[in-house]
Amino acid sequence: MKNPQLIQYLDDPREPDEVLAGLPADELATLLDILFQELDTEDPEYGAHAWYDLACEESCRRSVSPDGVAHGVA
Repeated sequence: MKNPQLIQYLDDPREPDEVLAGLPADELATLLDILFQELDTEDPEYGAHAWYDLACEESCRRSVSPDGVAHGVA
């Protein structure tokens, strides 16, 4: 059974960068965990790998930002 929270993100009509930039840090961390678990399945949901890569990039951007918030798309 697929994670309904993950499907909610994957089905969002907005671009992943836009969604990820708007997430609070704790929600981004939760989404990263959900995506990692999804990628560890035999048949991950289509798009999960791309979302995981973009979420990792967003997390890295925030970790180097002095205030820890997103400042647009690189």
